[in-house]
Amino acid sequence: MTQSDTTLNADGSPPAHRRAESKGLSARQRAYDGLRKGILSGDFPPGEFIEEAMATKATGVSRTPVREALSRLAAEGFLVLHPRRGAMVKPISTNELFDLYDVRLMVESHAVSRICREKAPIPQLLFDLCDKHATIAEDDFLAFADLNHRFHETIVRTAGNAVLNQVFENLRANLTRVAMLSFQLGVPKQREGTMHRALADALAAHDESRALEITKEHLGSMPRVVAALADAGPSRSGF
Repeated sequence: MTQSDTTLNADGSPPAHRRAESKGLSARQRAYDGLRKGILSGDFPPGEFIEEAMATKATGVSRTPVREALSRLAAEGFLVLHPRRGAMVKPISTNELFDLYDVRLMVESHAVSRICREKAPIPQLLFDLCDKHATIAEDDFLAFADLNHRFHETIVRTAGNAVLNQVFENLRANLTRVAMLSFQLGVPKQREGTMHRALADALAAHDESRALEITKEHLGSMPRVVAALADAGPSRSGF
């Protein structure tokens, strides 16, 4: 988060510009968005407990929607709920991240092959997401991370396998955290956009060999990012 995102008023309430940005959203959604952003940006680091009182001040909503948001984030894999202790930001080990890469590569490679072999129609959304890439502010890492996940999620859904969709959805929390950390470490966002466009074009042409080649090259940066995160140490790595 930027300084303006995290600074609270003297009474612990969010500043006026954040209240204005949240207007129209439910208290539950404001709590969820604020806490999720705090986790992904590192304001709530892995292993730290998020207390309800802290969360209500940080998000500007009451305890009930905060509790609901914490439960939702736990269900998605961002948090671990401990009886009588509260919600802890889930740590991720280096080994888990390498395992995550293996599973992601298997899922997306299968999806790409199935799309090409069955000549499945490619949704316009995939190209719209490519276009949207250039409109995101360079320092909005969370927007890039969410866009990246939507792009790859769309590919998996296009393959038409409901079980595969569920497997990929279960990876969402960890994949988003890795994407955020990789952008913070300086992975070129423009290169990501270029590869997304190339992959979308290959899928539209149902060119399986080209689509698989791009997929492996694109996802191949993940092991290097994980290694860099491990070398950076806990304070930088965020897992």
